[in-house]
Amino acid sequence: MATDLVGNTKLQRFIELLAELNHETAEVLKSGRTVMFERMNKTIEEMYSIQQNSTEDAYTAIEEDAQAIYKNFDAIAMMMNSNEGNVADFATNVAVKKFLHNIFDATVRIVTAYGLV
Repeated sequence: MATDLVGNTKLQRFIELLAELNHETAEVLKSGRTVMFERMNKTIEEMYSIQQNSTEDAYTAIEEDAQAIYKNFDAIAMMMNSNEGNVADFATNVAVKKFLHNIFDATVRIVTAYGLV
């Protein structure tokens, strides 16, 4: 699905947020800095506010991947909150990395669906 961005500021912003999320996800995977989760949360919340209840093809066509982003980030939050102590244990690290990869993959699939890569 190629997407026309001309004049569609809402969709342009959604795509900007996808790019931000992609960079934030890559940064956490590269550095392990979990402080990025706060920024990611804000990015995902804004994406959700744009995408939710929208009937435009640009949003309904990517619903499955958008849900993958939202649900995997929720899973990260749950894993981090359930972890005992200030440092994540091995199982938490492995799970969080998997969730981050799922988010990264979903952002790439959405951008590809929009015909931007």
